[in-house]
Amino acid sequence: MLPTFAGQAQLETDQPRLSVLVYHHIQEKVTSDVSCTPEQFNEHIEALLAAGFRPLSLAQTRLFLAGTLSVDKPVLITFDDGYESLYHFALPVARRLRVPMTVFMITSRAGRRIQFAEYLTERQIREMADSGYFDFGSHTHDLHTDTLSIYEAFAGHPANPVLQLLQRDLRISSSRLESILGARPIAIAWPYGKFNPEFSAIARNSGFRLHFTSVHGYNEPGANPFSIKRIPITSRDNAESVVLKAAP
Repeated sequence: MLPTFAGQAQLETDQPRLSVLVYHHIQEKVTSDVSCTPEQFNEHIEALLAAGFRPLSLAQTRLFLAGTLSVDKPVLITFDDGYESLYHFALPVARRLRVPMTVFMITSRAGRRIQFAEYLTERQIREMADSGYFDFGSHTHDLHTDTLSIYEAFAGHPANPVLQLLQRDLRISSSRLESILGARPIAIAWPYGKFNPEFSAIARNSGFRLHFTSVHGYNEPGANPFSIKRIPITSRDNAESVVLKAAP
């Protein structure tokens, strides 16, 4: 065992850690546990800023995890799926409060209405990105399912077909976002947080440098960028609980 020097434990404890908050839908009338109202969302972001949190972009997040960006109370605001509600309710908040945010898009659903939900159109995605406050990453192209369970169902096969399917899906997702935004995405959020080392390797080979999970927790400088922890925000959260969740 390596020796512990006086003050070392305190230094590690005082090291700033990144909180990654994950939202989904913003609805005037909440119909899901992973939704919040526009008023709630506005209060959450205002409370985080008042508490001294500094929202980061994806590029800043990458620097923080690499240990080359020093910032107190960093937080990353993320959304999964890519609902159209973000254009109507998150974009105005981002502009007014000058807060960067990140959306992980199910790219096959862009501009479509599925199960009573509208998804961001290409025009809206472009406008949000052009605002300077929104980054976009992949939430897969058309594999928003428990892909890991399907992979495990083929256990024992010499060449698991799910790996080839995932490779194709991520290639399409990356190309779709690049065609909209003019740049390849650097981040992916795994649907339902389900992944394994083989999935991670495919994502890295597809150009994704930041991988977000559903593992609960905080991220210190030097943490694995291919297994980033996040904290879910639910319809039951208020401004106070969000600030408490964001505080490591």
